[in-house]
Amino acid sequence: MSIKIISCHPVFNENAVVLSQKFNWKLETQFDPQAGDIYLVYGGHEMAHQLLEAQFRKNASYGYIIMNSEQIHSQFMKNKYYIELMKRNVVFDYTTINTDYLKKTHDIKVLSYYFFEFLRLETKNPTPKYDVTFIGSKTEDRVKLMKDLEEEFKDLKFYVDFDWKHGSSNAMTEIMQDSKVVLNIGYYSENRPLETHRINKALACHCDVVSLKSDDTDANEFYDEYCYMTDDIKTTLHKYFNDELKPKKPYEDLVKTLAQKFHPHMMFIVDHIQKKLKSIHNNNGTTEEIVSQSTSTDTNVSTNSSKEIKTGE
Repeated sequence: MSIKIISCHPVFNENAVVLSQKFNWKLETQFDPQAGDIYLVYGGHEMAHQLLEAQFRKNASYGYIIMNSEQIHSQFMKNKYYIELMKRNVVFDYTTINTDYLKKTHDIKVLSYYFFEFLRLETKNPTPKYDVTFIGSKTEDRVKLMKDLEEEFKDLKFYVDFDWKHGSSNAMTEIMQDSKVVLNIGYYSENRPLETHRINKALACHCDVVSLKSDDTDANEFYDEYCYMTDDIKTTLHKYFNDELKPKKPYEDLVKTLAQKFHPHMMFIVDHIQKKLKSIHNNNGTTEEIVSQSTSTDTNVSTNSSKEIKTGE
């Protein structure tokens, strides 16, 4: 019986590696679950059907903790396999916008919050190639904004990737360490959590971040200490490149603060699940309904938004 980590999409590989190193949990490359194992799953929406099939085949003798990273408007939030996967297992999330939606719409109770942690680059590139970088999926609003910015700042060098050419962690590290400022622009136009996966990655690469505010005011206020939160990216960039803005707190401070906030409770839930699985295994039973329902009842975790820092993706 052990705690393991799997990543179902390359964009989360670095997060999986960091979590593995931090808690000395095995990063699984050959998925062969054994009775009593706990799997923390990044990107589970990409392999929901396969994860469910394996759990049924093993008679639910092991459990998943689904590290949900999908926003409420995502197509995966309507995928019956992904919803069933979350219902049958424990769910951790990064924002209360998601937790409120999952509870109200699917009666799925999120038991803990987590954050996206990345490997910190040792040194900062003193001569970055790009002044402003954006990497993310293409939307009409994003395309329009980037065109406007390139017209406004003709003397700056931009790097824009709407096709996820740099979708893996290594590829994103390569381009971000060659960038001075990374922009964070939300994918959706309403009910938008703060997309902290991009923010945290950029900060870990020594980039400054200019981010449009999300619909999560608590997250906006919290992250304003670490990046430049704004409703007007154009004006903020003018101030930034005219040296009118004060430096923000470093990535190390962000990680320390978030770890103190989230890790103790996360570890409490993981420990509780492990004890449940061990008890069921010793009694020659299966874990069906134990992981998702009994853990929720026993731990009685609150997802009251006023009591948590809301981080977003």
